[in-house]
Amino acid sequence: MTLSDRLHVLRVAAVLSWREYRVQYPLKVLVLSVLPRALLQVAFFAYLGYVAAGRDGRTFGFVGAAAQVIAVATVVKGPDVLLDERVLGTLDRHRLGVVPLPLTIAVRWWIYTVEGVFSALVAILVLAVPFGGSELLVRLLAAMPLFLLVAAGLTAFGLAVGSFALTQRADVLLTNLASYALLVLCGVVAPVDAFGHWLSLVVRALPLTNGLLAIRRAIAGDAWLPDALLELAVAAAWALAAAALLVWQERHARSSGSDDRY
Repeated sequence: MTLSDRLHVLRVAAVLSWREYRVQYPLKVLVLSVLPRALLQVAFFAYLGYVAAGRDGRTFGFVGAAAQVIAVATVVKGPDVLLDERVLGTLDRHRLGVVPLPLTIAVRWWIYTVEGVFSALVAILVLAVPFGGSELLVRLLAAMPLFLLVAAGLTAFGLAVGSFALTQRADVLLTNLASYALLVLCGVVAPVDAFGHWLSLVVRALPLTNGLLAIRRAIAGDAWLPDALLELAVAAAWALAAAALLVWQERHARSSGSDDRY
């Protein structure tokens, strides 16, 4: 099979991902459920920050929640792209395809990355002025490329979580735990250094941490590039970890005839 044939397969996978998403989340569901949840979640953490630390805390909570809301799509919902294939009994057919499974799944994941970024953008457009003023809105819109970087890191992390959950029987628990861990540890509602020196270094290996630091530095007018580059490196590391997990599971499934981990 030629390169153009493989690219055609990936294009078909991307189109089918969009069609499947439209079936699961029609416009009515997006307007009445997905976007309101994102808005309420960001507003809740912004108000929580206000109660804890006044106006500065409100801005801190708002910016963190606007970035973290991307994880709802990429870490909680995105893994279903992979996990549903196991439930439906079609995962083995993907493994027998001409395109490597990690690449196929990554291409099908794109719609959840878009949903995450769109949710963050809507939250910023609707809530930035009430919770931080027009200047915050302008600075956050200017920092949207960094939100895309955060989305890439969270997508890689979500793929790794989904790949690990594939061999478990608690996928819903694992994906939600992963999302809450990001919320608590990555500087969304409290500064990273609030957890102490060593833990603040450890959480640098998680996605969102460095990207959110870059966003905060960008809107403050400080140097943000080092944190952004570190977020890119972390995203690449999680993507490689996800691909390695899927390759290992493929070999295990072929040798044991099962997707279960023994």
